Amino acid sequence: MTMTRKPGTILILAILLLSAALLPAQNSEEAIAFLGRLEEKNRGLNSLYGSFHQVRSNKMFLEEIESNGEFWYVKPDQFRCDYHEPSEARFYLLGDTGMYYTPELKQVEKFRLQTGDSAPINQMLVGFGLSVESILDVFTVHVPAEQPEDARLFTVDFVSRDVSRTMDYTRIRITFDREELEPRLLEMEEQEDSVTVRLKKIQPNAEIPEDKFKTDFPADVEIVEY
Repeated sequence: MTMTRKPGTILILAILLLSAALLPAQNSEEAIAFLGRLEEKNRGLNSLYGSFHQVRSNKMFLEEIESNGEFWYVKPDQFRCDYHEPSEARFYLLGDTGMYYTPELKQVEKFRLQTGDSAPINQMLVGFGLSVESILDVFTVHVPAEQPEDARLFTVDFVSRDVSRTMDYTRIRITFDREELEPRLLEMEEQEDSVTVRLKKIQPNAEIPEDKFKTDFPADVEIVEY
């Protein structure tokens, strides 16, 4: 016997399936336990230096931009990231102020960040022992079924619950070294772009000069505030 579904029934089923697809994945106890180990390992972290290779892919135009860079972090709220090629740029997060400097355009984009309970999380620091409580406040975390072939590596997915607090990233997938408890690869999704960051060098508690966070822009730079 053939059953015929009414158009309204089909529409309801479609809405239910779409709603289920949009719901964040449930937190995984395995992921939470691993993040707890990261938090404990990095409890004494006061500063951080790293170098990386980044690939930014535009989903609409199928374009890829590769760049190498470095980042510096001093707890609690000083962060700088430099991109060296193909075009130079600098990104600062200093307290509640963010700045993106493009020398080629002679322009600095300046914006204010939310603070307190609404403060965003810096995606580059998610893999370096942020408190489990603060991570679960803005992400749903789980362990994807597809894991690296190398048994020394372990992947965790961070699904944004509020993109305004996750620097516009909807999902961050981080692959860690199980033993070293350090991130090796970040795969980040935005609405239009995807970004892959392969960390090449990591120095916890690096000695970072204070002037590294000085915003010494040239006098002819245009500052655009948002």
